[in-house]
Amino acid sequence: MLLVLLALAVRIHSVGFNSLSEDETAKWTAVEEYRHGHFAGVNSEHPMMLKVLAWVSLAAGERWTAIAVAHHWFTPAPEAWLRIPNVLFGAATAGMLYLLCRQAMGIVGSFMAGFFWAFSPLSVAINRLAKEETALTFFTLLACYLYWRAKTSGSSDSMRRWLDLSACAFGFSFAAQYIIHLFGLNQLAWHLAGRRGIDRRKLGGLTLRFFSLIGLSFLLANPLVLAPRSLGYVARWLHHDGVHHAGYDFAGHLYPNFASLFFSGVPWYFYIWMLLVKTPIPILLAVIAGSVLLLRKRDTVASCIFLSMGVVQLAGLSISGAKWLRYALPLLPFLYFAAGFAVQAAWSWAEKAKARTVLAALAGFAIVASSALELRAWSPYYSFYLNAIGGGRTNAARYFSPDETSEFDTRQVAEQACAGVPDGITLATGRPNSMTYYLRRCGRQDIRVIALYDPNYIPQDGDVIVLEPSRRFFETQKFFDMLPDTDMPHGEMRVGPVTASTMYVFRSSALASRSAGRLPRPQAKVSHPLTLARWRVSGETLSRLPLLPSLTSPQP
Repeated sequence: MLLVLLALAVRIHSVGFNSLSEDETAKWTAVEEYRHGHFAGVNSEHPMMLKVLAWVSLAAGERWTAIAVAHHWFTPAPEAWLRIPNVLFGAATAGMLYLLCRQAMGIVGSFMAGFFWAFSPLSVAINRLAKEETALTFFTLLACYLYWRAKTSGSSDSMRRWLDLSACAFGFSFAAQYIIHLFGLNQLAWHLAGRRGIDRRKLGGLTLRFFSLIGLSFLLANPLVLAPRSLGYVARWLHHDGVHHAGYDFAGHLYPNFASLFFSGVPWYFYIWMLLVKTPIPILLAVIAGSVLLLRKRDTVASCIFLSMGVVQLAGLSISGAKWLRYALPLLPFLYFAAGFAVQAAWSWAEKAKARTVLAALAGFAIVASSALELRAWSPYYSFYLNAIGGGRTNAARYFSPDETSEFDTRQVAEQACAGVPDGITLATGRPNSMTYYLRRCGRQDIRVIALYDPNYIPQDGDVIVLEPSRRFFETQKFFDMLPDTDMPHGEMRVGPVTASTMYVFRSSALASRSAGRLPRPQAKVSHPLTLARWRVSGETLSRLPLLPSLTSPQP
């Protein structure tokens, strides 16, 4: 319970400070559709579980807000209510990991494994977004724990009950996200245990019951999967239909990001580098030590679990051409499982050498304290975290910008546009859905939002073009090449230590000047408010308006 409360406190703090991402906006829109009775074909590449939970959370938030306003109580932002289900799942995962570890190690190692999950900046950052991987990870851990209990239960009746619960948990994991390989990896782990003579209990006559319960629980939690429109939506998504942009900016280089590309996509070492630079060094050392111990201790179920759910999963993620940090979330608990195993081994060694027990306790306390303090130092920009290997704050958002910045500043950009752009202006951005949502929220339905990656978009004088390094795609690269070296009026939006967006007022004359070679390379970017005395759009003179300046970070 302590682990869960600690994890909850970290994850819920200022959870609504950053803007909705494009995917979160799609969920918000889906909730609105659900409220009007429209279910089939709504954001159907993702199961409905998280959207239903978001619906419940937002409804609770509306009721709370009505009461809180009347009594002048604290009211979380709407974005926070959308994310609360994932905050709860992420916090509960710390307790679930503790229970899983208790099957293989003592209290000390199990607690530390749960603590590593609770205070790891990477897991915290992903749990604070309304993405399916968080619920998938929780239900997968729950299912693996229940399956382990079934395999080690004393009687046939007990085994059947644990298997029934495990099957339901696996069904819910499929209903959280259409991912089945984690189920296969669990089966592989126990197959390895059987081959090594560790597990001699077969499912036997319970096999049909087990798989039937998986299917039943999946359908109960996600009945819309049977709707023809939903099936067609999923099929189109699998064939990349409807994908309008491509590319992942990894360490400053743009790579194609499709799963089918295998080694031709984002580099295979993406996740290894992620672990090296985004894991606090004490935890990283524990993971490495525990991995070595588990791979050498081949005669245990723990070794089989780690080999399958840890090593094989990491290899599979590395081979795939499509890579995002959040895809690794189901991997992290099993790495912390290894870290906990190392801590338990060190504690057991210290207990045998009685005089060293106090030193071991002090070392453990130092790890706990340093991890907590380091996490606090990066709050609330957990996704920017880099350890000393990665260069710390100096290199924030250098390696994984599409994941780290995650459209943090859309709300602030929209607010500036609402206050400063003329009526009927066109705003081109790499995040059209979330930008449209925030512009509508501030009452600027007149602003025409267009996707910067739209192949038919041709900039016109007066257009506001927003360049977001985290939304750099092959389709938008021409704008990154074209705009920075001009004298077009522009201003920056900063998020913590990084520049998240630069907003330009398009002027074709500026491009002509650059082409003619009359424009020197610009100096450092403007760091003070700009004012345009005149804007010209299609030959019409507009009133004096402030241009979006170099702006401050969104505040928690």
